[in-house]
Amino acid sequence: MKSLLSLTVITLLFTYNTHAKKGEMFEVRKAACAEKSVGDACTFQGKKGEKSGTCKEGKRDKEVLFCKGERGKKGGQFGMLKELNLSKEQFAKLKTFRESEKAKREERKPLKDKIKSLKEDIKKGFISNISDEKMLTIHREISTVRAKIEELRFSKMVALKNILNEEQRTKFMELDEKRKEKFKKRRGMRKEKSEQ
Repeated sequence: MKSLLSLTVITLLFTYNTHAKKGEMFEVRKAACAEKSVGDACTFQGKKGEKSGTCKEGKRDKEVLFCKGERGKKGGQFGMLKELNLSKEQFAKLKTFRESEKAKREERKPLKDKIKSLKEDIKKGFISNISDEKMLTIHREISTVRAKIEELRFSKMVALKNILNEEQRTKFMELDEKRKEKFKKRRGMRKEKSEQ
């Protein structure tokens, strides 16, 4: 019983310290965007030295701005590009492309919200027994919106194809496959944990 109590206290202390450190780091990142606007460049002192990033709105509170650091190897497709030995010209083209991507990300958000809303309509319609035709109409609308989102995503691949050379495209596809495999494994582990 004593060892169980000791283990519980140690676990609580460890979790408290972890949450406290996250809270401290958030305050540091928040301070880096004081007097700045969304999208402004920012820097903050991270665990491994100075990090640069961009001021972003908080998820819970849109009034709060914090410095979101640029991601390295974990940065999805764009993070992988660092491993492709891009030339200065390619970096310049990539920077221009990333700027145009910001606008597309803004376009995707209302589309994702629309899908969420339509799925909710289907659930409500299922419960309230709407007509099959009405349900099918909503389903078709979801498919149309999803197609628009996929088209916006596909434009990223087309742009990268035009920036990278053949060797880089091959390497990119290999890295992308590895990234997807890691994601599947992580998702599988999370699912296992939630089922326990």
